[in-house]
Amino acid sequence: SPRRHYTKSEGISYHEGKIYFMAKEEHKLIILDLENMTYEIETSGRKFYGEGSFGAEPDQNMFGPTQKYLYFCEDGGSNPGVYARYGNDGTYFTLFQAIWGGIYDGDETVGIALSPDNTRFYAGIQTYGVIFEFTRDDGLPFE
Repeated sequence: SPRRHYTKSEGISYHEGKIYFMAKEEHKLIILDLENMTYEIETSGRKFYGEGSFGAEPDQNMFGPTQKYLYFCEDGGSNPGVYARYGNDGTYFTLFQAIWGGIYDGDETVGIALSPDNTRFYAGIQTYGVIFEFTRDDGLPFE
């Protein structure tokens, strides 16, 4: 049953015949292949590249415009952030992360979105009601 296998599910995205959603309590990304009637379950943030860490619950998610990256928020933890999962290889990395023990300690990132031209990435911190706008140093759009 869903309650037993993927409780507190959030964030659902569709791409190329597959549905992606997060099972928060289990720290899992579930991928349902609707064409082949199969599924995959992946521990979120397991194959991590670069700095940062992902230790809390995965939350909302969305694909970027090129469909290469699945961006997602983090619910709770000492330094919530926004993360991305690259394509089919399942590599995770940090877009931004709050400072450990800082004012956003234990908060939640929410509301990920891209501007219409994809050059600005938005995310919020729930309790403080702060919305961040990110741009790339090279001026290129987010993928």
